[in-house]
Amino acid sequence: MVITLMIGSFVVILNQTLMISALPTLMHEFDVPSSTVQWLTTGFMLTNGIMIPITAFLIETFTTRQLFLYAMGIFAE
Repeated sequence: MVITLMIGSFVVILNQTLMISALPTLMHEFDVPSSTVQWLTTGFMLTNGIMIPITAFLIETFTTRQLFLYAMGIFAE
């Protein structure tokens, strides 16, 4: 369980780093100022903050198998 949490934390930090390195390209492609593009980072962190308690609720409500099958069904379409 601890290894899974460590891998998940690493992936979140990696995603944040990758998004920050993409900001200059996004600014150039969409011709927007840096303050506008930085909202992507804010939105990403807000989404993470919202999904953590939702995930805890879902894990307590449903079995891991049900959650996995539901997630695969959503992303397979």
